[in-house]
Amino acid sequence: MKKFSSVLTAVCVSISAVLAVYMFWQRLAHLSSGLAYDELYSLATAWPGLKLSYIWHEILLKDVNLPLYNILLYGWNHLFPAEPFYMRLFNTLASLATVPTAYFLAPAAWPKLKKFMLTALTACSFILVAFGLYIRAYSFAVWAGMAFTLLALGIIDALARQKNPSAKTWATFFIIGLLGSYLHYFCSGLFFITALVVFLYACYYKTGRATAFWGTAAVFAAWFPWVINTYLIMSAPAGTWWYVVPWARATWDILQFLFGSPALVGGILVLLILSAVSLVHTQKKRLLLNASIILPVVQIGLLLAVVAVVSLKYNLWLDRYFLSFMPPILVLIAGCLYHLYERHRLLIVLFPLLAAAWTAHFWNLDYLLTAEFTGLKDAFSFISQNWPNQPVYVDTAKTGYPDKALQVMLQYYAPGHQITLIPLSKENAPQAAQSPKPPVLMPLCTQYHLMQFSFDYNLEEDREPYLFGKDVCVFTAHPVPEVRP
Repeated sequence: MKKFSSVLTAVCVSISAVLAVYMFWQRLAHLSSGLAYDELYSLATAWPGLKLSYIWHEILLKDVNLPLYNILLYGWNHLFPAEPFYMRLFNTLASLATVPTAYFLAPAAWPKLKKFMLTALTACSFILVAFGLYIRAYSFAVWAGMAFTLLALGIIDALARQKNPSAKTWATFFIIGLLGSYLHYFCSGLFFITALVVFLYACYYKTGRATAFWGTAAVFAAWFPWVINTYLIMSAPAGTWWYVVPWARATWDILQFLFGSPALVGGILVLLILSAVSLVHTQKKRLLLNASIILPVVQIGLLLAVVAVVSLKYNLWLDRYFLSFMPPILVLIAGCLYHLYERHRLLIVLFPLLAAAWTAHFWNLDYLLTAEFTGLKDAFSFISQNWPNQPVYVDTAKTGYPDKALQVMLQYYAPGHQITLIPLSKENAPQAAQSPKPPVLMPLCTQYHLMQFSFDYNLEEDREPYLFGKDVCVFTAHPVPEVRP
């Protein structure tokens, strides 16, 4: 039986390793995909033809997003051409770096198999592979989240052995935390919750309390000024910056977004419940000292609570924001898988099954790898063919993007095409209905946006809009007929 168990473990590990290598190649296969709307904004904020001082004052300081990723991309675009391949490569490198980070920053006390479980699951997570290609801050935020989560576990393990971690370890934890805090607000929340847990463990073990407290305070002091800037922007009368979606309905969609399907969501929930029952039964009072389980549970729970509270004013239930939850989710799943494996060696089969299920869902992301990446490119090709040398009116009111950024974004796919960027308003909207009718471009086009377009500008589409990719519309418009009694 023991020999069979060893052979089974070796087979499961090998299968998982093959899947991880396959997902590595999937990252490289889509580097030349076109740019989605938000990615064009990243390009605009990192356009090498603009001075960094201009980008900082006119774009980044007026944006609700944290600035570090845009600054890093700006530097990258000065080293390599500002083209989709190289910019995707920039993000893909961060996504790939998360995989060895999961192994080498895992606590030294972890068994090699547990480290490999975390590493392989990180490599096989289809959502991390897909958004590792996305030219936004997400892949960097996930890397930072994985790094400071594992560093925190190592620090707590050292505290438990009454050894104050080295100054290098503490410094690395806080530096990566500061970087993550300036990448994405969900990553910011994740770090401060992680630092809080580290401080509480330091208090319990009576070691490293001062370092944990003052290091966290320093990071918070360096990060908080941007929070004030963001709040002022979002509180402005014209501020239409934040995504709005019914959060209750979005919760289930977010789970499917992260895990791929209702079946996989259910399977992971069953895995977590079985592990929780087993952990309570076997560890009892010692469970609270099991940081590899407690830390990710607290990270997920408290961050969800913070998001829920903030969403009372600004709805944050947008699926891709929750990518920052993936590091603690992966740590928790790996911990649960290894615990079940310790209880019964045959349960190792759950490991490659989960890796395979996650990998298989990669093909469900066609909307991201095709539709979303081709919409603007196809729209401008259509405009160039049908309305040569005519201005293009753009409905920019709901985007919150500065005009200069939009100019770069919209001209990227139409070099040489005469684009007049006119943010529509009730005062200038009639120009968009004058003959010869110019095209109206709506980069974020849903039925709601079309109704809002009619209400805001007293215009309506001449016919059903041409839809490109996921949500890019092109149409001509006419005034809404007056209703007379």
